[in-house]
Amino acid sequence: MKKAMITIEVLVAMLILFLVITTSFSNIKFYNIMNDKKRAYEDTYMNVLSIKDKISSTICKTTLKEEGNFNDVHFIATCQKLKELRTFRLGMELGDPSGNIGNYLMKLYEVTLVLNGEKYEKVYTYSVTQAEQLYAE
Repeated sequence: MKKAMITIEVLVAMLILFLVITTSFSNIKFYNIMNDKKRAYEDTYMNVLSIKDKISSTICKTTLKEEGNFNDVHFIATCQKLKELRTFRLGMELGDPSGNIGNYLMKLYEVTLVLNGEKYEKVYTYSVTQAEQLYAE
């Protein structure tokens, strides 16, 4: 009877050990998958920020479309004017340290950034505002 109880205890202990090992391996596998996805999102995000800095606001001033390659990612950026408004503003509100008061032409653009990588294609949009002083008062 005692040998049967020891055998049952060993079998239960082995079952528990097997469950712990199986659960640990599945958790490690899930963690690695999520870590790979996180790295891919970080790379994409860094590419978007780098391309956004590269094209900055010149895309809406000079050209309305820009195309190129950056970090093995092909990008196409297009600029579309949404709204134009004449307004009376203090220059300090627009980054003029002298604080000139004047009429400004405010332009709101929407920039669409399309990224074509090896494994993905992403589309991002963001807004760009430009202020152009018409004349000082």
